Amino acid sequence: MIEYIKSWNKADRVLLFAFLLFLLALYLHLQWPGSAAASGFLFCAEAALVGGIADWFAVTALFRKPLGFPYHTAILPRRRQAFIKASVTMVQKEFFSRRKVFHHLERLHLMPMLMKWLGEPDTRAKVSHHLYHYARSFLLRQDSEQKAAEFAQRIRAHLSTMEPEELFAHIGQWLQASGRDKEFLAKITAYLREKAMQPGTARAIERLLEQYEREKAKSTLALFLTGLAEAMDLVNLEDAAKLMQKQLVAMLTELGTRDSELQQDMLALFYEKTALLNAEPEFHQLVHELRDNLVAELPIEEVVNRAAAHMREHFEADAARQVDAVEEHLPVLRSRLAEILEAEYDRGLHLMQEDDELRRVVGHFLYDLIARSALHAQTLVGVIVRSVLSRLTDEQLNHLVYDKVEPDLLWIRMNGSIVGAGIGLVLYGLLQLLS
Repeated sequence: MIEYIKSWNKADRVLLFAFLLFLLALYLHLQWPGSAAASGFLFCAEAALVGGIADWFAVTALFRKPLGFPYHTAILPRRRQAFIKASVTMVQKEFFSRRKVFHHLERLHLMPMLMKWLGEPDTRAKVSHHLYHYARSFLLRQDSEQKAAEFAQRIRAHLSTMEPEELFAHIGQWLQASGRDKEFLAKITAYLREKAMQPGTARAIERLLEQYEREKAKSTLALFLTGLAEAMDLVNLEDAAKLMQKQLVAMLTELGTRDSELQQDMLALFYEKTALLNAEPEFHQLVHELRDNLVAELPIEEVVNRAAAHMREHFEADAARQVDAVEEHLPVLRSRLAEILEAEYDRGLHLMQEDDELRRVVGHFLYDLIARSALHAQTLVGVIVRSVLSRLTDEQLNHLVYDKVEPDLLWIRMNGSIVGAGIGLVLYGLLQLLS
């Protein structure tokens, strides 16, 4: 019993205490009926008990029907729609009123806060990362066939305006600067040297010498002298062909040796003759005709379209695997795009710091955006409050309100007993004076 009483709240224990005092006062009054003190004590205890019970009834009637009393009780459950409407209006008009919203926004320094936030390394990295993924998604959503056709058309237009002589000059400069000319010459001479070392080369040289002799020695005297030299073995074409083959192999070996004198002379002669050839009008006309024919015949659209379709398939497959296709297949491009985005981000931030007019425009835009969003939040918050309160049961709604004002309600009940006892004492004193 004692443990059960300990679980009561303060007001319940005070009411129990008032009831026990009333029983004690009643006992004392019955024992000493003529005692003024016993009568006064009973009068005060009775008033305290009545006041406590009345306030208990009044507080309980706000939330439920005390002792089943049906008239004007359970006020909050019966008036729940009015309570919800009042709560929504209070939140919208008091907490999110236009005056308060704009008053708080005027106290905020939006631009310094924005600049500080944008200048943080973590923000810079996140914004650049989101911009990269947005750009990648935007490109993947485009019509690949249309974009491929436009890209191919640009390639064709660029090729049509390109000067072949300039291209040849750039190729020559690149070959010289990179040393690829020596590598190409070494590969060519290695191939020719391999062919020159074959036995068939000597026989081919020998046939050329025989043909040369027949062309030069057409007179009777020349034929007689040639035949006489062959009979006396003065001219041995087979040995001459082998000797020429050996000299050819030696020359190709030296020509393929990196930075050899012969290789340097050959490359210098090549670049010199190429420069002279570039200046010839006939060569200019020839290469331009070749360029125009090549540009007209190349299947650029088909190649670009196939490449775009193939790349799109790879990207879509990688997206299904939640893998960054550009980073996996084109890491250099991914790195370059990230560098460009970060550089543009820094430039935009610097421009915003230096340009007062830009800061004013951005600040006004932020102020207007936040103000409009906050004002729109009035309706949104009202809908949320109404939805949440409407889903509560009567018991949950009672607890929601009671838990917020429980200490005050308990003191109201306790004050009923205290004030009742005080009023009872005053009334008893007045009755004694009047009697």
